[in-house]
Amino acid sequence: MVVRVGSALATLWPMVNKVEKMSARRRSRRGYQIDLSDLHAQCEANYHRLMRLFPAYEQRSECVFAAGDVSVVLEVMARDRYTTDMRLRYQGATPGLPKSSHFDLRLYHDARMAEVVHCSTSRRFEARYRYPNPLMLQQDEKFQQNRFAAELLEFCLSFGRSLETTLSNPDNRHP
Repeated sequence: MVVRVGSALATLWPMVNKVEKMSARRRSRRGYQIDLSDLHAQCEANYHRLMRLFPAYEQRSECVFAAGDVSVVLEVMARDRYTTDMRLRYQGATPGLPKSSHFDLRLYHDARMAEVVHCSTSRRFEARYRYPNPLMLQQDEKFQQNRFAAELLEFCLSFGRSLETTLSNPDNRHP
């Protein structure tokens, strides 16, 4: 029995093509997929930013920064063996936005990650949402909240100044 390879492939090609089209349709139907590596990278970077801004979080419970018209307060809410819960409060004179808002962050010290677990502008948020939804939340709302927290922390690192640090007066030097 002789089988021609070209004719066998020619008969199978429409079936292979149909399967590829079906899997492409299924992928497009699934919609937004969470990119965990991006989310974890964002949470790791947020942890390191927080450690640079508030290295004494174990001894103190609050740290205050000012950057332009914005004031930022980092407040320790709870301390456990492997985690710390912090509140990142920010307020400014931006028209159209609430006067004061906050993020609740959970710091995972063993993984060196800081994740936004709650935001004052919304109730609890999910990892992803169907779109459209009644509240018109974005599909990647969780990632966007973590990214906004990162931008706020980076803003404090770049332009902020601590309001608790007092500099010595150079005129009162002691010999």
